[in-house]
Amino acid sequence: MDLEKKPNQRKDTVLYVDDDEFNLVLFETFMKEEYHVLTASSSSAGYKLIKEHSVKVLISDQRMPDETGLEFIERITPEYPDLVKIIFTAHIDHTTAIKAINQRGVYRYVMKPWNFQEMQQTLQNAISEFDLRAENKNLIQQLKSKNAVLEKAYLQIKESEKKFTGIFQASSDGMLLLKQDKIVEANNAFLNIAGLDSNDFSREKLRSFIEKEMPGILKYATENNSNNQSAFEYDFITSSQERKYLELNNRIFDLAGEKAILVIVRDVSERRMMEQRIMEAIFRTQEESQGRYAQELHDGLGPVLSTLKMYIEWMGNDKNTVNKELISRNAIHAVDEAINQAKEIANNLSPHVLQRFGLVNALKNHADRIKETHNITISIQSKITDRLLPNIEVMFYRILLECINNSIKHAKPDSIAIQVDKQFQKILVTYTDNGKGFDVDKTLSETKGMGLFNMQNRIKLIGGEMIIRSVIGRGTRIDITLI
Repeated sequence: MDLEKKPNQRKDTVLYVDDDEFNLVLFETFMKEEYHVLTASSSSAGYKLIKEHSVKVLISDQRMPDETGLEFIERITPEYPDLVKIIFTAHIDHTTAIKAINQRGVYRYVMKPWNFQEMQQTLQNAISEFDLRAENKNLIQQLKSKNAVLEKAYLQIKESEKKFTGIFQASSDGMLLLKQDKIVEANNAFLNIAGLDSNDFSREKLRSFIEKEMPGILKYATENNSNNQSAFEYDFITSSQERKYLELNNRIFDLAGEKAILVIVRDVSERRMMEQRIMEAIFRTQEESQGRYAQELHDGLGPVLSTLKMYIEWMGNDKNTVNKELISRNAIHAVDEAINQAKEIANNLSPHVLQRFGLVNALKNHADRIKETHNITISIQSKITDRLLPNIEVMFYRILLECINNSIKHAKPDSIAIQVDKQFQKILVTYTDNGKGFDVDKTLSETKGMGLFNMQNRIKLIGGEMIIRSVIGRGTRIDITLI
């Protein structure tokens, strides 16, 4: 997927608001090649720029003197609901973050100091989110137009009961027809959604069931008794204790000279559950990454620095005169070890080999380090001679490292093979191991499969596809295709 701008393509506009002038200059310097960057040193100046320019993404510092970033976002959201908002902060409260995302329209929190490649990917995702919202608005408008045409056609055949019944029952969406607040008819799709037996259907039983188990539907229909009402989401528990999420729309029309209400019920449970799993995967990945680096600092670098402090304190005491040369050498050794630990942690966060020499060399460097501690053969082959885009290389690097770690931890293979290729405009990556294998469907449905689910989601976000195949006792194969 080529994310580079074409020469004549207009750059997307992003606005960065921060009371620190240095941060503004730094952000503009790094991002002006890819985006039309606007900067403002206060929220009031930022608001003025939003009114004057077609801004797609707003990045705001959280701590500013006139008002916080969240207060600024909350103030402008009613006027600019589609603007994608990002908060920069050095401190994050996860409870506040979740609330801000759910209630204040914040797209993402970014911790300071930010990483260039990750910020580029974040901005690209935010631009895609803005464009998707705009496209959805257009689709909704088209849907309204199509619904208007459908309503007109429906009114034209209102006198033909047989034809009306055929259309009504053939719909894949649930439909509930009400007249004078009484249920006239329900189609089979609605009965299936409600978990009712179509062979044992009567208006009395249906109304009794809806009043008891799904009262929100009747409430929606009676309170929204005019056309062009916005869609309403409603959830309920079925008799089998399954939670279902429904999207309700209504249409008002004339039926035999009287006003009738057609409630269209669409089951969106799968979409809602997918959204929840994506959010859970995002937060889980953030927590696991932060926990891993915190443990590396505490267990690796912490003890070395503590030992170094002890050596320095010993040499600073005039009463200690024995073996100062030995203690000095030990202190220098501790400094070297601390430097190596810091380099290792920094390499895990942002590998310098990847930035300087590309994906394949970074993978080979990582494979060499693994061979030092594990009896495993890792083969890496590539037919690509040119460098990929930085954000694409980082994404593939992170995913393939996660695949290698999963194999070593769970599959215990003797060998791993990675093949990177490019055919026309497609980037093809194949990962295989000869380990234990696993049940793919079962693992993805369980909590322990969130890592695989998150990898698939990251690929989907940039228009790619990730297919996982595994046979117990015969190993695993993962194919990634990116257009």
